[in-house]
Amino acid sequence: MQPTELFALGLGLTPPWKIVDIEFIDGEVHIKVDFERGARFGGLEVHDTSERKWRHLNFFKYPCFIHARVPRVIGKDGKVATVQVPWAHAGSGFTMDFEAHAIELVSQMPVAPAARLLRLSDTRLWRLIHQYVKRTRDALGIGQPTRIGVDETAARRGHDYITVFVDLDARRVLYACQGRSGSALFEFKAFLKAKGADPAKVQAFTCDMGPAFLGGIAQAFPQASVTLDRYHLVALLTRAVDETRKAETKKATKFKRTRWLWLKNPTNLSEKEKLSLQELLEENAFPLTGKAYGLRLAFQELFKVPRCQAQTAFYEWIGMALASDIHAVVEVAVTFFNAADKILRWFETRISNGFLEGLHSVLQAAKNKARGYSNPQNLIAMSYLLHGKLRPATHTKQRGAKIVLAKG
Repeated sequence: MQPTELFALGLGLTPPWKIVDIEFIDGEVHIKVDFERGARFGGLEVHDTSERKWRHLNFFKYPCFIHARVPRVIGKDGKVATVQVPWAHAGSGFTMDFEAHAIELVSQMPVAPAARLLRLSDTRLWRLIHQYVKRTRDALGIGQPTRIGVDETAARRGHDYITVFVDLDARRVLYACQGRSGSALFEFKAFLKAKGADPAKVQAFTCDMGPAFLGGIAQAFPQASVTLDRYHLVALLTRAVDETRKAETKKATKFKRTRWLWLKNPTNLSEKEKLSLQELLEENAFPLTGKAYGLRLAFQELFKVPRCQAQTAFYEWIGMALASDIHAVVEVAVTFFNAADKILRWFETRISNGFLEGLHSVLQAAKNKARGYSNPQNLIAMSYLLHGKLRPATHTKQRGAKIVLAKG
């Protein structure tokens, strides 16, 4: 088998495409592809051509590039159309094989090291990611979502928030946009319509207690019920425990380095941490913090009681929290009392943003390791890539030899 035949097989080339030359220049492999003389595309004669270049997978350790004359034809309507080459998507500077490899890499590691492995700049790799995400999302159907989780995350600590919408049943990111205002709900509604889904058939949302999301849901999806996300509820209580600990620590400085003992769930403590916490509780070194901690654990246990006992158990907890006389805990208890219907609805819907919390953890880990995530649009793109269940990047051999005409 000749080298040109071997490379043609690897590229998945079929007539009228063929490899006419392979050169090794300055540590790079350059493959020249052309079409047969007299070839017709879509039954149309070639009008003219333009020279194009695409980055391909490395040949061993050497960067590889495809060069070709891309034909243009004149359609029956008199308009000029560019023939889409079988090894690359329209408008891309990369072959489909290279793009598929790049997407696999950035799905498993931060963008910066992936860019180094691919010998690309961060900027160019981000551009590839955005093009892939847009193309696959444009072609993606979403069915008819009925239960939605909505939450926010920040590209930078306290800045540049994005709002993420998740199909809780399909367990995938449906939509993400910049900002965290009520208008995000109307953007999501428009997205559903554009995808052929009926916003009126969305039955339930779960979100935090932020007035922006609650107000947006009430206006854009008046038919939908709201279940307050229990992870956010527990987070409010955890914050109350920490505020109480800070106040007590000022009076007992020798216990200052105990923060995470009180904030972690017991199941997440190491054996050493469990012993340390047990000693603090037995010594009653932090009486108010210990009481607040116990109330937080009791609230978490509420979600294990049968539905028929939920309301009674909830109001009993409210009573204990109010009677604690711990300022931070009392404030949370009053907030929970005023939102009782949306909290107790969990026992009917059983929905929460646990999936979204997992997504946030993945994105946070990525943000801690890499540059680029401080750009909200990049963060949105990675949300789709990691949890949007997008169609896998296509390799050349999967495309076949179908002739596609692109505009221009």
